[in-house]
Amino acid sequence: MKHLSVLSIAFALVACGDDDGGAVDAAPGVDSRIGPIDAAAPPSFDGLCDATITYETTASTPRVFVGGEWNEFAPDADELIDDGTGRYAITLRLRPGIHAYKLVVEDGADPWRFDPANDYRVFLDGVENSALRVPDCSRPIVVPGETTNAAGAFTANARVTSLHENAGTLTIEGLLRSGRDERMLSADELQITTEGAQAQVSVALSGLASGKHTLVLRARDRLGNESEHALFPFWVEETPFDWNDAIIYMAMTDRFRNGDPSNDINLEAATGAGFVGGDLQGLAAAIEEGYFDDLGVNALWLTPFNQNPEGAYIDSQGRFEVGGYHGYWPTDPLAVDERIGGGDALHGLIEAAHARGIRVLMDLVANHVHEDHPYYTQHPTWFNDGCVCGTGDCDWTARRLDCLFRPYMPDVNWRNTEASERFIDDALRWLEDYDLDGFRIDAVKHVEDLAILNLGVRVRERFQTAGTHYFLMGETAMGWDPSNGPYDGGNRENYDTISRYIGPNALDGQFDFVLYYAASLQFLNDEPGRGMAHVDFWSQASMERYPPEAIMTPYIGSHDVPRFITQSSHPGQAGNQWENLPPPPSSREPYDRMYTAFGWMLALPGAPLLYYGDEYGEHGAADPDNRHPMRFGDELNDVEREQRARVSTLLQARRNLPGLRSRDWNTVLANESTLVVERGRGDDAVLVIVHASGQGADVSFDVPVSLRGPMVDVLSDETFDLNGGRVAMPARSVRYLRAVD
Repeated sequence: MKHLSVLSIAFALVACGDDDGGAVDAAPGVDSRIGPIDAAAPPSFDGLCDATITYETTASTPRVFVGGEWNEFAPDADELIDDGTGRYAITLRLRPGIHAYKLVVEDGADPWRFDPANDYRVFLDGVENSALRVPDCSRPIVVPGETTNAAGAFTANARVTSLHENAGTLTIEGLLRSGRDERMLSADELQITTEGAQAQVSVALSGLASGKHTLVLRARDRLGNESEHALFPFWVEETPFDWNDAIIYMAMTDRFRNGDPSNDINLEAATGAGFVGGDLQGLAAAIEEGYFDDLGVNALWLTPFNQNPEGAYIDSQGRFEVGGYHGYWPTDPLAVDERIGGGDALHGLIEAAHARGIRVLMDLVANHVHEDHPYYTQHPTWFNDGCVCGTGDCDWTARRLDCLFRPYMPDVNWRNTEASERFIDDALRWLEDYDLDGFRIDAVKHVEDLAILNLGVRVRERFQTAGTHYFLMGETAMGWDPSNGPYDGGNRENYDTISRYIGPNALDGQFDFVLYYAASLQFLNDEPGRGMAHVDFWSQASMERYPPEAIMTPYIGSHDVPRFITQSSHPGQAGNQWENLPPPPSSREPYDRMYTAFGWMLALPGAPLLYYGDEYGEHGAADPDNRHPMRFGDELNDVEREQRARVSTLLQARRNLPGLRSRDWNTVLANESTLVVERGRGDDAVLVIVHASGQGADVSFDVPVSLRGPMVDVLSDETFDLNGGRVAMPARSVRYLRAVD
């Protein structure tokens, strides 16, 4: 079998990464960003570069070969040599670009296998292989080295290699980016020593302001060949950020706040399905006003920024016209839609967020484009010919990799190497050009696995050179099988499908769809057998069934489901989209139910999601009714203002109490009405009590020895003596108890 994978590949004279330029029309199998060998390369250059493949094993003396495109996948043409320790290696001379290969290991029934040390993949003749990426060694190469970052001082080291005999002929430059500001490094900050064909670079920066910065290093040889610039993104902040501590706020840009009426448009579309005027300027203003600080939010997930089509298009029912206000119909690979503010506004928003330590995630559309996209019109082979998902025999799951979401949404063919490399290059450009902090990746299960693996590898290589983690969170829509447990039936498939995309060179985590259906929705009503014991069971199932390193995102609301408030107050109308839309709740009960759901969710491990407007209990049925314009201040009624205040108190507690963010979970009590959980350990321990009943109660439980004594509820400032193991809980209430200082 032929397969392509990523890097147990050590390149001689190579730093991983690609150039910024290159034509779209690269030859098949060639990295379009590397481009042709420079005509100004030294006359002795034969167009080939060294690339080393390694394989490590403890098995008894197998022979190991590599079969690839260069040797027509001959199983015994190129043998890796054992150095006597079980490390096998071979150095090949290959043209720059991408080469499909597999290892051939003589220790089993099927010797052909992916390279276990290389996650990069490529398809060749319909078969998946490991992918050997060989950069262009005719250009100087900057290899990132060690870095330090403390107290406003940053140091970095790098090695620059060149085909020329004397690295002293190289021109090496460094600059510092801080938002849109750039400055060249001084001679005191950038030190260079040369020895033969290599140059050692040392950078020392001090007195840096708080926020995010990027060191950029680049080299040019005497013939004018330029290196790919190396990036070292880093933060200066008092407390290092950890994505395990994130509270993520999802805002639909067009629906949040209108900061610049001059970019508003009128679009003929169905009610609720056109542009309403929200923009990046409005979001930036909210950031600067401290709206998200007040909530305790430290990460924003924003809908796609790409230019979307000018007109409206028929929805899935074939009855209503919908505009691209949501951003999920890209018509340009890199342009920011002017109707939400354009590129300058996006820069301004990210600078405002970074000034407050808030991270910004872009929603990356990887599955499709709009039919007006230039890639579709210029490169039709980059897209699948398929049926429309959900029609006839075109099942969403069985045809998940080639069905079209809509007839006007061409499906990307990730098996096409040119397409795959171009879409990944574009994603990297978004991260670099706008100083983003990661991606939320849309419709993960509808793209080839290599789309996620290859993107993950390239992001880690390019941007994590200085210890700053770029977050990759995925959306793999699955359900919950109520007839089976976590390891059986449909739930086995649900958990396993979500988990398959999570890993060191893949996604950091995903939205926990199983937990949403199994537990979040159980707060809507008092169905027997679906109380707090049920919620606790499925909460622990999520902790057990996903990879231990995963940062999962629990949620109780999103842009793809009816609002929690409406599911609780008008369940019979919650699925409506266009007609017979439900009004706001007429009682406090839905808000109280939602509050207890938040109290549970914000005590879970991971990076929980807050959907815009849920902080005050925005109502709405199915899409697009769940995407009302955001309301603020006097636009809220008394109940909504009270809801926002108490939800903000929960969010701030999550932000301030390390125990609520830990992975320690000790269930103390779980019955139909009440859940009591010890979160964290030692001084960080927090006792979480979620009482979902409509009746108040004195809750009794066996208090863990470590928590006996006086404790304070950080939500109400009430003090309790837990020696007695009894806490008064009002109807539908939450307490976060910690030891009195």
